Amino acid sequence: MKSDGNCQFRALADQLYQTSDCHKRVRQEIVKQNMSTNSEWGDEVTLRVAADVYGVKIVLITSIKLTPFMEFLPKSQKEPDRVIHLSYLAGIHFNSIHKKGGSGLSSSSGSASMELQRKKEKKEKKQKKRDEDENERKEKEERKKEKEEKKKEEEKKKDKEDKKKAKVKKEKNEKKNRNHHFHFSDFM
Repeated sequence: MKSDGNCQFRALADQLYQTSDCHKRVRQEIVKQNMSTNSEWGDEVTLRVAADVYGVKIVLITSIKLTPFMEFLPKSQKEPDRVIHLSYLAGIHFNSIHKKGGSGLSSSSGSASMELQRKKEKKEKKQKKRDEDENERKEKEERKKEKEEKKKEEEKKKDKEDKKKAKVKKEKNEKKNRNHHFHFSDFM
């Protein structure tokens, strides 16, 4: 496959149509299918395309520590006239950010994103609690099972000892009884 930025689509075309020449068709079909789905999430790829289509610089401020911000520039050589700002919260939600009274940036749906973050944290906390409860239940069950097994072993041991004692007692009694038996010929 040529290394021209179309290698994925060329490889797919080759597999699907036995030729890599129709890679443009495959690309169009995939993009059309992917983006025609309502609520299909946008990603870095769609931001790069948006920067190209609208000729703008996109500044993305994230809540990800390793990449607190990213910039997407159009492929054209000229410096874009317009810069737009977006935020990306917890890897799941985008917001539009505007200058507030000429200083600083504010999110157009900051309270919504904060609520989303709170819900996510609450859900994670509930899941953690459920997991802890489940682990505690399993440990308790395991301790109970071990206790029951130990009790059974002790009962088996006691049974064995009792049988041994009974056998010894029986043997003593039999020996005693043998000594007390007289044969008639013993007296004649």
